[in-house]
Amino acid sequence: MPLQPADFLKHHQFGVLSTFSLSHPGYPFGSLVPYLLAEDGSIHIYISALAEHTKNIAANNKVALTISNSDKSTNPAAEARITCLADITLSQQQEALQKLYQMKFSHAEQVLQLPGFQFYQLNLTAIRLIGGFGDIRWLSPDKLDLT
Repeated sequence: MPLQPADFLKHHQFGVLSTFSLSHPGYPFGSLVPYLLAEDGSIHIYISALAEHTKNIAANNKVALTISNSDKSTNPAAEARITCLADITLSQQQEALQKLYQMKFSHAEQVLQLPGFQFYQLNLTAIRLIGGFGDIRWLSPDKLDLT
């Protein structure tokens, strides 16, 4: 059965966010981040104003978020994964997302009290899906219903 991208994104909570590095121009910078799916199906991340990613986003808002199934695999290259290419912007749903974040993540209460953190929305431009051998394709965002 082919990988269903919406189910895959709903099932996971973490991905590698990649931004264009300011401190090392021309190179991508990636790190593990939690992500949220809002009720409207949009994808959001919660990051500090002091984070490397936030500085990079201010200079170039094109990002990639890669979510994989490889956390317990002995052959991660054979596992399903999705890369979401997006233009990222400050979210207009800060209060609603705080409530959702608190419900989804056990460490949320502590993190939500830290100053300078905000939610950013990934406005998808393309999705690269690798569902397994022979199941590799690009999807347009309008083919992905996350509601």
